[in-house]
Amino acid sequence: MMTEQLVLHRGLKSVYLDATRICHIDGEKGILLYRGYNIHDLAQHATFEEVCYLLLYGELPTRQQLSDFDAALKAARTLPPQVVDIIRQVKNSHPLDVLRTT
Repeated sequence: MMTEQLVLHRGLKSVYLDATRICHIDGEKGILLYRGYNIHDLAQHATFEEVCYLLLYGELPTRQQLSDFDAALKAARTLPPQVVDIIRQVKNSHPLDVLRTT
């Protein structure tokens, strides 16, 4: 039986990752790019949904693509009626308590 020696790396020092087309990081220059777009530009000018689309599909969406994508996201956010009932019952509570309870 062969055993491997376990090496524990604290933080990310000496940890190597594979290349990706989604993200580029240059820590020394303070650069973070998503699909070639500077993260600061995206944070200032793009919506959460636009960035999600960019990460998934590799390009920023057109207005129609964003509308379709947003509609699909909203359709996937439905809550079971039982959860809605609980929210109504505890609606006067602190929002984090409501979230925990539901």
